[in-house]
Amino acid sequence: MYIFLIIFIIFLILLEASITTIPLVLLAILLISVISKKSWIFLLAFSAGLMIDLIKLNPIGKTSLFLTIFLFIVLLYDKKFEIRTVPFVFMASFLGSIAYLIFFGYRDILFQAITSSIIGILSFIAVKKIMKSDSSKVTL
Repeated sequence: MYIFLIIFIIFLILLEASITTIPLVLLAILLISVISKKSWIFLLAFSAGLMIDLIKLNPIGKTSLFLTIFLFIVLLYDKKFEIRTVPFVFMASFLGSIAYLIFFGYRDILFQAITSSIIGILSFIAVKKIMKSDSSKVTL
C-alpha cells in the first residue's frame, strides 16, 4: 500500500510541476492525513515538497515548509473538529489552496481554489467509499 502511495505522489508531483498549477500534492497530503492521521505523513509532505522544488527550480525547502506547516495545522484541528467530514475537507482544501497559490504567486486564485476543493471533495468521497467497501479494512 505504501509503494502505491509513493508512486501516486510522484505522479502528482510530475503532473503539478509540468501540466497544471492546481496544488494536487497538497490535496493528496490532505486526504492522506485526514484518513490515516499518522506521523509518517510529515516525512512524505517534506520529501514531496523537496521534489517539487527541485523539479520547478524553486528555492529548496519553500514548498516543503509550506506543506509541513499546512499538515501541522490540519492535524492540530483533529482535536477540535471531526476532520473526516466533507465540510472539513472542503474548507481545508479551499483555504490551503488559496494560501498555496498566494504564497507561490499564481494567478486566477479563486477559480483554482474552487477547482481544487471540488477535486478534493470528490477524491475524499471516492476514498471513503473504497475503504467502506473494502472487507479487509486496510488502513494507511
